[in-house]
Amino acid sequence: MTLLLEIALIVLAGIGVATCVTLLPAARPLRRRKAVPAGSSRPQQLIALERLVTTAGASAVSAHAYLRPLLIQIVSHRLAARGQTLERMPEAAGREVLGDHLWDIVRPNRPFPEDRHGPGVKPQELGTMLEVIRRL
Repeated sequence: MTLLLEIALIVLAGIGVATCVTLLPAARPLRRRKAVPAGSSRPQQLIALERLVTTAGASAVSAHAYLRPLLIQIVSHRLAARGQTLERMPEAAGREVLGDHLWDIVRPNRPFPEDRHGPGVKPQELGTMLEVIRRL
């Protein structure tokens, strides 16, 4: 498998974890996260991606600051294989190739979110975006 596909699969796993976390009953008190033992069988990169997915869903600022750079890197790599770049892609072509949600996140010169506490990227939206990336 290519590194990009592995990253996409890891992010999808993170979406699954984030979805499970959102399904926990609201009345249940949150527990403190335990430190991951040094000998853990879970790779640190997976743990970091799970946190990134959870954080990106929390607010628009988190999605812009943490998820967007990773998606830009992945999309740029996939587009380069097709001889295209994000920077030179017209908006209409970007929306056609990447879809509205993904284009809105990775488009060049995307402004910082005005509503810092606005909604982030929902796990379902991220799953759709990753499916588009997988097909590139």
